[in-house]
Amino acid sequence: MAARQQQKGTGFGVQYEDFVPKSEWKDQPEATILNIDLTGFAKEQMKVTYVHSSKMIRVTGERPLANRKWSRFNEVFTVPQNCLVDKIHGSFKNNVLTITMPKETITKVAYLPETSRTEAAALEKAAKLEEKRLLEESRRKEKEEEEAKQMKKQLLEEKEALIRKLQEEAKAKEEAEMRKLQEEAKAKEEAAAKKLQEEIEAKEKLEERKLEERRLEERKLEDMKLAEEAKLKKIQERKSVDKSGEKEKILKPEVVYTKSGHVATPKPESGSGLKSGFGGVGEVVKSAEEKLGNLVEKEKKMGKGIMEKIRRKEITSEEKKLMMNVGVAALVIFALGAYVSYTFCSSSSSSSSSSPSSSSSSTKPE
Repeated sequence: MAARQQQKGTGFGVQYEDFVPKSEWKDQPEATILNIDLTGFAKEQMKVTYVHSSKMIRVTGERPLANRKWSRFNEVFTVPQNCLVDKIHGSFKNNVLTITMPKETITKVAYLPETSRTEAAALEKAAKLEEKRLLEESRRKEKEEEEAKQMKKQLLEEKEALIRKLQEEAKAKEEAEMRKLQEEAKAKEEAAAKKLQEEIEAKEKLEERKLEERRLEERKLEDMKLAEEAKLKKIQERKSVDKSGEKEKILKPEVVYTKSGHVATPKPESGSGLKSGFGGVGEVVKSAEEKLGNLVEKEKKMGKGIMEKIRRKEITSEEKKLMMNVGVAALVIFALGAYVSYTFCSSSSSSSSSSPSSSSSSTKPE
């Protein structure tokens, strides 16, 4: 069993417990036997060494315990004087290390003088003192070696800890950089997606604005067509009214009383000139109506196709020019009709004003 235990720590998580095993000496006629109790240790975990300079046997060993703890021992035993060093041997069985040290065969001297005894005692005492000194020196050297070993192990653990710390810092830095790159990439993707969405929305708004403008243009064209049709209808109504008035005026003869009592009718020359004048205007208006009717019919036939092409954005430059020509022709015809109607109305008003003057100048029969 252990006589005492001492716990030591290196400061880096590994702790050692010094173990002092129980030992027992047995003196036999042929040999001296040393028994050491090493319960818990295996044969591979211990070492037995003979030190020739100090004539001592060193027994060391260590084994792991729980929670990063180790148990160790380091014991030194003095070899007896009458021991054969070359024949020392040991064995390990049932947790007990047995070291056998055979004795030398010594011939006893029958008689020694007193001085020899004193010298032998002094020599023995000096040998013991030397042995003790050597033992202490050996222990001191072993202690220094152990301290150097512990220092080396401590430095190695410090180095490992520093390497581990540097690796963790490098890993943390790499993770931070990777996270930063991911965030930047994500921000770029979001910005690009937002920009693309804004462009799509702007394009949709532009298309809606263009579509609305086309609808307004179509409405304007339809309103212009309706206005032109209404104006043409008014012109036709005016012409029909003017023609009916002319017929009444032509059918109603003027009676002129003379001194001889004869009734004079209007001169055929003047009547034929008026009729011919009105006939020429009617022919112009009729030709204008025919042209306008043809254009209206053509526009009605082509209107649906052109409107569909405008909606589908398939209208060509020639069709645009044709639409412009149709519009200009309609405006020209409308202006010509207005001019003709104005001329006709002015001529009819002048003829009506001249007829009462002529009647007033005629005299009644006596």
